[in-house]
Formats: sequence, structure tokens, C-alpha cells
Amino acid sequence: MVALLIGCLGCLSVLVVVWGWASAREEEERLRVQSVRGSYKHQAKKKGFLESLHQNMVFFAREIGHPEWADIAYRVSFAMPLLVAAILFVIGWYWAMPLSLCAFFLPYFYLNRVYKRARLLLKRQLRQARLLIALLTEAGAPIERSIAAAESVTSHPLKPYLRDVSIAIGASEDAKDAGMRVQTVVEAFMGMAERLHLPEATQFAQLLTQSARYNTPLVDMMFTSLDIEERIRDTEAELRYNNAISKISYISTLGLGIPVFGYLFLAVFSYALQILGNGFGISL
Repeated sequence: MVALLIGCLGCLSVLVVVWGWASAREEEERLRVQSVRGSYKHQAKKKGFLESLHQNMVFFAREIGHPEWADIAYRVSFAMPLLVAAILFVIGWYWAMPLSLCAFFLPYFYLNRVYKRARLLLKRQLRQARLLIALLTEAGAPIERSIAAAESVTSHPLKPYLRDVSIAIGASEDAKDAGMRVQTVVEAFMGMAERLHLPEATQFAQLLTQSARYNTPLVDMMFTSLDIEERIRDTEAELRYNNAISKISYISTLGLGIPVFGYLFLAVFSYALQILGNGFGISL
């Protein structure tokens, strides 16, 4: 009976943690949408928990290049808790219920982790592609050929995006107006930036727009932009390092101070009880 009660309490604690995390994320997204669109906009109909979970899985799987993983992960999410619970109930372990609930979210967290790793790889590939395009353009190659060369040497996950840009550019190669071809390149990269949702892609598209509008040297702007990004990245890394050091120092101070303070408090409290007990003739 005690084991079953402990298992139910563990399952309830996991539910509270997951529900609190989901509620915090939903409230953060709601505030972000209101700050962008304005509070006068009507909010969309709230989605159910399972519907939102499946939608996030579909988004993660599509972004990492394996759309078929979404349905597989969604089905595994329901199969894993049953399997874990069956095995642990046969063994007689009272942690079967909370562990089976944790197993339900394992496919979601796996897709989320793979998606984050793909985003990091995408940023690195985008930086390399921008450097390659800048170097080829500085060497005298047309911007269209530079983009095609970058697409040919880039792997997944950036390759499909550059391929779409190359296809859009290739459709306008027969145009006699050079300005029209440049405008096509700008529009293609603006579309890619909207799909990637990366500030680096948006910045590169803006550089192309300024270069096409004001006839400024693209290579100089790109190298200047990369240098600024490098400085910003170094500053952010230094800030995170300082924050980590301050948190470690804070935790160390608390780890040393709380036991000492607790010991002093108990000593003073026991001494006060002894004085009061002696004053009233009570032996403690």
C-alpha cells in the first residue's frame, strides 16, 4: 500500500512538472504574439495538449529533414508507457507509474534535441556558405554562380534551402535585364530567410537588398557583418561565462552559509530553551 501511494505521488509530481512547464511555455508564446501583433487581435482557438504535442513533433521532424518521424514518434509516445508499465508491474516496482509517464515524453524530447542540434548545424553551414559566396564574389564570380557553388558543396539541412534559391535564380538566368536577375536573387534570399527564421539569414538578405539598391560592394559589407557577428558572439560567450561563474559562487556561498547558519540557529534556540526552562524550573 505504501509502495502504491509513493508511486501515485511520483506520478502526480511528474504531471505537475510537465503541466507547469507547458503552461509557462504557452503563456510566454501568448505574450510574445501579443507584443508583436498587438493585444487587440483576437487570439486563436486553444489547441488540445495532444494536438499541440503532435504539431510540435511535425515541426521538429520537418525541420530536421525527416517528416515521417513525426507520426512514428507520436505512436511510440503511446506505446512506450504501456511497455514500461507492463515490465515494471511484472517486476513489482512502485516507480512504474511515474516512469511510464516519463516514457510518454521521450520521443518528443528526442525530436526536440535533434531539432536543436540541426539548428546549430544550420547556423554553422550558413556562416560557411556566406564566407564562400563572399570569397567567390570577391574573386570575380557572379553572385548567381557563387550561390550555385555554395549549394553544391553544402549538405543537409541547409542544402534544400540553397537549392530552392538556385532554382529561383535559374528560372531568371535567361532574362536580359541584369537588374531583374539581381532582384530575383534578393527575393529568393528573402524567402529563404523567412523560412529559416535565423537572424543571420535575414541579415544576409538585407545586405543583398542594400547592395542591389545602392550599388554598394557586397563583399565588404559581408566581411564587415561577419566581423561584427564574431565580436557579438565573443561578447555573449564572455557574458555567459561571467554568469556561470557568478552562479557557481552564489551556490558555493549558500552551500557554506546555510549549514553554518542552521547550526548557529539551532544552538541559539536550544540555549534559549534551556534558559527558559531553568527560569520556570523545567529541566530540558
